[in-house]
Amino acid sequence: MINDEVIREIYKTNKRPPKDLNELNIPEALHTLRAHHNISLVADSDDLSTAEVIINDLEEFNPFRRFLVRSIHGILEFDRMMAIVFPNHILFLGKDSNQLRVHFKPEEEEEMESKSFFHRLFHRRR
Repeated sequence: MINDEVIREIYKTNKRPPKDLNELNIPEALHTLRAHHNISLVADSDDLSTAEVIINDLEEFNPFRRFLVRSIHGILEFDRMMAIVFPNHILFLGKDSNQLRVHFKPEEEEEMESKSFFHRLFHRRR
């Protein structure tokens, strides 16, 4: 079961992208998801750093429809979901349904208290 504690642990263990993008095992993950999602990997060459993943089920202007492989920090498999981890959010895709959920990383309260009002107002998260 994916609860808040599990999500915190996912963010904690996937703070940085892998050193080698082949560690993500993207083709196997996409093969698992293709049963219920129209998802594809588009690459101009064998270099995964320039490849992108497209979820064709989503509308053209949906911000989660396409993303670069190099922006993925991890891919985790659960019983019914596959988690694609990014620095500030996680896409949960159903393995046995066409379900898609997005979890946005909450900004830490301690981090917010230590920053000035103007920093919080004008700072853009990356």
